[in-house]
Order: sequence, then structure tokens, then C-alpha cells
Amino acid sequence: MIKRTVKLSIALLIVFGSIIPLSQTVTAQESGFTETFDDSSLPGWERSEGAVVVNGMLNIEPGNFAVRFGDHSDISLSVRVNLSGLNIVFIRYYMRDEGSYAVILVEDVIILEKSLPDHPIELGVSPREVQTDEWMDIRIDVSGGDHEIFLNGQSMIQATDPEPLQAGAIGFMVDGEASAAFDDLSVSPIEMGQPGEGEPAETPIEATEVVDTGAQDDATGFDDFIQELLSSQASPLELQTFIVNLALAVVSSFILSRVYIHWGSSLSNRRRFAANFMLITVTTTFIILVVRSSVALSLGLVGALSIVRFRAAVKEPEELAYLFFAIGLGIGLGDNQRLITILALAGAIIVLGLMRIFRKRQADFNLHVTVASQNPGKVDLQDVLNTLNTHCTQVKLMRFDDTQDRLESSFLVEFRNLTRLTEAKKALRELSDSLEITFLDNKGIW
Repeated sequence: MIKRTVKLSIALLIVFGSIIPLSQTVTAQESGFTETFDDSSLPGWERSEGAVVVNGMLNIEPGNFAVRFGDHSDISLSVRVNLSGLNIVFIRYYMRDEGSYAVILVEDVIILEKSLPDHPIELGVSPREVQTDEWMDIRIDVSGGDHEIFLNGQSMIQATDPEPLQAGAIGFMVDGEASAAFDDLSVSPIEMGQPGEGEPAETPIEATEVVDTGAQDDATGFDDFIQELLSSQASPLELQTFIVNLALAVVSSFILSRVYIHWGSSLSNRRRFAANFMLITVTTTFIILVVRSSVALSLGLVGALSIVRFRAAVKEPEELAYLFFAIGLGIGLGDNQRLITILALAGAIIVLGLMRIFRKRQADFNLHVTVASQNPGKVDLQDVLNTLNTHCTQVKLMRFDDTQDRLESSFLVEFRNLTRLTEAKKALRELSDSLEITFLDNKGIW
């Protein structure tokens, strides 16, 4: 069994090791698209309620957004924008969890900003002529870390990001007091090192080497297949992020299972039940990683998680609590909230540990004791009670049967430790050699 586990682990490492270099070599470059906003359903877009298509234009109210997911990099993006009043327009590209770039139209300036989760970085700013209720042509050329922003055909900002973001989605957002309209969006790939406007292109060198076009076409077809296989149809997801979150899901669920096995108070087989935590946590992590960018799929998740509640054989509330905590770990890691999830797990372990210590100091019934005796050597109930009271913290009589020849009584008792249990058994034996004693585990001796 151990050899099989080792072989499986080595195989998984080989698979992951082969996928990571492949994902780094083959970039999910989208082929580009055009959008004239003639379809009011906006296929392929995620948007808020205040982003609607009106008269062939995308109209976005303040505080609303529209996003087109995909892995767009090294692109030339052009769009027409109409500002109807005092507002702030954000044209975002390379949108992903790590951050995005944004061209911001505000008052009488145009700003190029790198938006990171913790702070924004201004890459460039330029004054512009205020235009209200007039269409402006915005063009954004991005090649590697080089950005150039054009307004009505005029270059406004040229900037270079030494730590460029990777491919991502494209979106619009409006803030302020008035709405903004967008039309004629076009996104096309731009080659690395493509000469900019006004720069003479280098004279191409004639090729003297014979190129096998058939092999080149085959390589191109294979690359297209790999790109299609690795491309994301929703929010871009890094393979490294997926592997890290999945590894954290395995580790955190293993820790949770150990806590339940050793600190749980369920009467069922805790070890077998805890074996499900890892699969539940990993599955939930995978589901959240897939559906977090789609509202429709997220709503379907509610029905999927209800299976755990209504189809699982849950015997005690404690089992249900641990199941939902395992699901919570999966949701947190699937949403990339690693720090919060780990802190929640650590906090839960601390609380459970304190409860365990508290239960050691507070008396609680933890064993069922049945005492039976018959003639000759039949003992009196009061003698049994006096003996148990001497060695137990609490004693509660549950059942008492007394006939002429036989006495049988059942108690709920609390023993502080095993030493007390041994002393109580010895004292009961001294009452009568024929005494029958049964100890049945209720919550165990802490």
C-alpha cells in the first residue's frame, strides 16, 4: 500500500512538473474581437444592472461596470467614448486577481494607472481638452511593458512598466455623477516589438534558408490546439495559483480531520468520518475556482452544496458543523482568500482547544454504568450509590429494577480520570463477589 502511494505521488509530481513549463511557454493569447454593441444581451460580457445597451451603444451609469473576460495581452485596443457630464471613466485591461491597468478620463486630464490590490501606481498623466457630449477615440497600444495612449489620433502618454502584468480581461467602469457611452470596441493582437507610429520600420532581411512550410503549419496547428486547451473562458486563472490553493486545501483539511478525531465528542467512528474532509475541501476549492467569475454558475453552486446537507448521513450536529467548516475552507481557498482562511482555521483550533481544557475542569456525564447483583450476595441500591458517589464527580440514577432475587440499576456518571474508574470498580467488587458491572462509553474520559 505504501509503495502504491509513493508511486502515485511521483506520478502526480511528474504531471504537474510537465504542465507548469508548458503553461509558461504557451501564452493564452486571444485572437482579438470587435464589439459594436448591437446585441442587447451582450454575449460574452459580465455586467452590473446599470450597464445596458441603448441604441447600439453600451451605456454605463455611475457605479456600474461591464467586463469581457479573456486572456488578452500585447494588444491594440480602440474604443469610442462619450462623456455626458461630470464623471470618471475607467478603461481597464489585463484585469486579473493580481491587478490591472486603467486608462482614466477625469476632469481635464488622462491618466495611465497600474492598479494593484493594495495600492495604485501612476505610470503617466497628460492634460486633455474637456469634451462633453462628444465622441472621443481612445486607442491603447500595449507591447510587453510598453504602453502608449492615443486620444483622437494624438499620442498622449508613453510609459513603460518594468514589472508588467500578464494577460487578462477588458472592462469599463464609470463613476461620478453622469453616465458614459461606449461604442465600436476593437481589440487586435499586436506583435512584440512592433514599430510605433512615426517610427520607420526596419527593412526586412531576405531569407536565404529554405523553410519547411508543412512542418511550420503543423507546429502552428499544435500551438493553436494547446492555446485552446489552456485558454480560459471566464476569469483568467493561473495554474500556479490553482496548485497552491489545492495544496493548502489538502493540508488544512488534514489538520481539521486530526482535530475532529482527537477532540470530537461524536459517538460514531470519527476516524472514518474525518476521512471525507479532504475530498470535500478539495472539491469545494475546485468548484469555487471555476465558478467565481460567473454569476450563473455561482447560483448553481447553492444546489450543489445542498447535497452535502440533505444527502449525507449526518447523525449528530457536531458532524454537520465540521462538514460545513470543511466546505468553508474550500470556499475561502477557492476565492483566493488564503490568509483569512488560514486564520479562521487557526482560530477554530484555538477555540476548540480552550473548550477541551474547559471540559476537563467542568463535570459532565461521560459514562453509562450498569450494576447488577442476585442472590446470594444481592446488594442494596443505597450501597451502590454511596460507593459511586465516593469516586465519581456526578452520579445520576437512570433505571432501577429490584426483584426478590435480583437488583439491576443504571447510572450516568462522571469520572475525572481512569484512576477514579479503577478505584470505583474495585470498591463495587468489595460489596459482592457476584456483582456484575458494565461500563459503557458515552463521551469518553478526558
